[in-house]
Amino acid sequence: MTDGWHGQGTGRADDLAARRRLTLLVGLLVAALIPPALGAWQTWPLLLVPVVLASLLAGPSASALVAAVVAMALALIAGRPEADDGVLATGFVVACLLSALAGVRHGQLERALQAASARSLTDSLTGLPNYAYLSEALPHEVRRSERYGAPLSVVLLDLDGFKPFNDRWGHEAGNRMLAAVGATLQAAGRASDVVGRFGGEEFTLIVPGDAAEARDAAERIRAAVAQVRIEVAPGAEAAITLSAGVAEHVPGETVEALLRRADAALYAAKDAGRDRVVVDRSADELRTRRRAA
Repeated sequence: MTDGWHGQGTGRADDLAARRRLTLLVGLLVAALIPPALGAWQTWPLLLVPVVLASLLAGPSASALVAAVVAMALALIAGRPEADDGVLATGFVVACLLSALAGVRHGQLERALQAASARSLTDSLTGLPNYAYLSEALPHEVRRSERYGAPLSVVLLDLDGFKPFNDRWGHEAGNRMLAAVGATLQAAGRASDVVGRFGGEEFTLIVPGDAAEARDAAERIRAAVAQVRIEVAPGAEAAITLSAGVAEHVPGETVEALLRRADAALYAAKDAGRDRVVVDRSADELRTRRRAA
């Protein structure tokens, strides 16, 4: 039921991040120009700071842009080694205004970036973390599990008969059922668990614990979802069940292999009659093989 596991970026968030970095660099450049504008020509090496930061933060294109501005500034400084008080005061005021504008714009872009990142990692229908979030969270949890030797398990949950449900009651009812199930998963999950919508009618639960803890969490969620009711017609309600597959991570195992075992356990739950939780039992055998290897 899984169809690959890979990170997903968002163009909108990347664009906002690039604009935010460029705004910050412009602010730094303006700040570096203030001392020369006031007549302190010996401080011109400060103009190299934005160039270095541009290379580190935004790459060659930003470095070229900032370097061109710095070259123009140095040319002006060389051409005007002396300046009267009026010119210096004007330069100071202009630099302050530009710095303030850059700071305000930087704050706006940072807030927009945070909002865009939150939207890009949240499923709009259920309010749960989405596939993009899970594709980052699971590898992170796997690395932490291996670093500290702590158990980690994954649960794949799939609604039973969701296509017939949609065919009978319509997609609007199906969406409301998905939203109701998402709210139930949030309420039934522990604070330490990570629950998200994997895609379609499939959900994922990341449990920082062994297979027994994950099975208990999955059973708790399965029982809670079985109590969900939505109105599908005047005076008529509908319910749904789910099946779950549990797999405990084995040190050295890839994320893809872990998900395949959880997926196989989910298939076994479907084949066994649905509305049940099945635990993958191959973890002990895999551990034995790895120790022997």
